[in-house]
Order: sequence, then structure tokens, then C-alpha cells
Amino acid sequence: MPFFQKPIAILVLALSLSAIGFTQSEFSDSTVTSSPNVIQISGMVVTGDSLSPLPFATVFRKRDLRGTMTDANGFFSIPALENDTITVSSVGYITQEFFVPIDLEFPRMNVVQPLGKDTIAIDQAYIYPWPTKERFREDFLELQLSPDAFTIGQQRLDAADIYDRLMEVGRDGSEVYNYTVQQQAQQNYYQGQLPPISLFNPVAWAKFVEALRNGSLKR
Repeated sequence: MPFFQKPIAILVLALSLSAIGFTQSEFSDSTVTSSPNVIQISGMVVTGDSLSPLPFATVFRKRDLRGTMTDANGFFSIPALENDTITVSSVGYITQEFFVPIDLEFPRMNVVQPLGKDTIAIDQAYIYPWPTKERFREDFLELQLSPDAFTIGQQRLDAADIYDRLMEVGRDGSEVYNYTVQQQAQQNYYQGQLPPISLFNPVAWAKFVEALRNGSLKR
């Protein structure tokens, strides 16, 4: 080999060895740092006491806080990575978590997750029509009630006047319906025979005497 070709051969050999070393290093690194597999998780969220489907429960990955909700039948489906933590929560139920294993035979996982009921204690709240006592005093003074208005208000609260007004109003729809149904039932019960006469009915006489005592027959 000529003298001027030796440096060129040495340079080519060095570049080849470096390329081979870089390729082996890249292959070894890719083998060691392989990305985790994607697992498709499908399942159902149920109540812990009756195992009834729990609709519209939240199912999300704790790693990135992204997820989905169960449908009306409690079913859900969500993709996740191996060793991920899945959180299942719903209002009024205790939040639960489960892990995605790394030794699954197939890239899918079926889950039935029960949730137990949680008791939420709410502090007692008082609701007033006015925000402060001072505001109530201002609004009350702006009414400028006269003694005549006060007297009219007291008359409207009179027990006898209220009773007379109730007697004038009469029965409401529910009372009329119940009375009509009772009359129809009585007619069907005594169909084909003479109905009993209330004159010989001791219960009717007892009601009559009671009405005399409390003054219901005055009107």
C-alpha cells in the first residue's frame, strides 16, 4: 500500500468503529428505557351495599388528572399506562383507587369497582329575609303603618272571622274527590238492595250529639 493511502485507511477504520459503538449504545439504551405499555381499562362502578350501577361517577388517572365518567349503566372505559393509579369518585360516596399492574398478559383490564356511601355533615345555616336587623328596622319604618292598618290586621287574625271565611270557602279539590269516591263506593256496595237508614245508626247519632256540643249545627 502506498504511504499516502495509510492515513486514509486509518481514518476510515476509526469512523467505522465509532459508528458501530454509537449504534450498539443506542440499541442498549432503547432496550433499557423502553416505554410502558398502554392498558385499556374497562369496567363498571357499583354501589357497595346493593351492587347497583352507579351512573355519572368520575374515573380519572391520578398521574395527569384526566379521565372519563360512567354512563347511565355505570360502565366506563379509559386508557392508562402500566403502574398508573386510577381514582374513582362520586358525590355522596367514598373515593376509591386501584393500580394498573405491569404483568398483564394482554393490554386490557376489566374492573368492577364498588363505592361505599359517605355521610356528609353540613353546618346549620340560618336564612333571614333581611341581611341585618338595621335593614329590617329601616324597611319596617318605611311602611308607615297607621293605627287603622294595625286594627285591620288584628281583625283579619280574629279566630271567629277566620272560621267564617273558611266556611265560605268550602271544600277543596281533594276533599271533593274523596267525598265522591266514598259515595260511589257506598252505592256499589249496596247495589241491588236498600241502603241502611241513618236513623238507626248509633255512629250517626254520636256524630249528631258531638255536632250539637261543639256548635257545628248553628249554621
